[in-house]
Amino acid sequence: MSGFTERLEQASTATESLVCVGLDPDPTRMPIPDVYEFNRSIVDATATLACAYKPNLAFYEAMGLTGLEALQGTIAHIRSAAPAAIIIGDAKRGDIGPSAQAYTKAMFQVWEFDAITINAWGGQDTVAPFLEDESKGVFVWCRGSNPGSADFQDVRVTTQGETSVPLYRKMALDCQKWNTNGNLGLVVGATVPLQLQDVRATCPTMPFLIPGVGAQGGDLEAAVRQGTDTRGRAALINSSRGIIYASTGADFAQAAAREADKLRTSINQVLEADGKGWS
Repeated sequence: MSGFTERLEQASTATESLVCVGLDPDPTRMPIPDVYEFNRSIVDATATLACAYKPNLAFYEAMGLTGLEALQGTIAHIRSAAPAAIIIGDAKRGDIGPSAQAYTKAMFQVWEFDAITINAWGGQDTVAPFLEDESKGVFVWCRGSNPGSADFQDVRVTTQGETSVPLYRKMALDCQKWNTNGNLGLVVGATVPLQLQDVRATCPTMPFLIPGVGAQGGDLEAAVRQGTDTRGRAALINSSRGIIYASTGADFAQAAAREADKLRTSINQVLEADGKGWS
């Protein structure tokens, strides 16, 4: 294991959970106006139920400096309230050369995320700068949970062996080759269980970040069975809106805890049924 995958394993084991809570603050849906206080309440309510948190930077950047200050406070609070949790900066950055180096510094040294999401459209040059520190995780967007992902990611391409494969599988195969430090993972949606199964068969040990359960309607049982490794681990199953907006009332934090607990329990029931529980 790399430093990152070992920490991911420890975070999952400590909470007996594969749940990742997406922190996507939307002022039009939040029951309180203060983004930091909203996030703080969600984190406090779910700290024993989730092994990871995933702030989506777009929501914070959309609020300007106020949003970025809330993000800074949120990261600090997660470190305090859930010190074992993995914090993933959902940034989907992607560039080459000095720009990639600058993104790497921003995400890992300035914001101090444990892991980030990136877009590998530029090939290995886009990915390599983010992988240098093996204690930091990098999740490449491989097969999206949105219907439009098929427009490009399902297009068949010819590999060096003259074999025709979907582009997402080519992405997975190349990422597996680039994973020399053991800290590279893949983003594959729960809404596409057949593709998730295909990518897991292609990359049996790499960690997966699996969005699309909850509000997007992904098949949770399939996500667990097709997305985890042979031990029932190496996966983060993310729910954002389904947890943080479970209630628009004063009980929003308690409702978030109930939904996170329900998701954790449902995942663990599948693992137990397959003989892959935590005991």
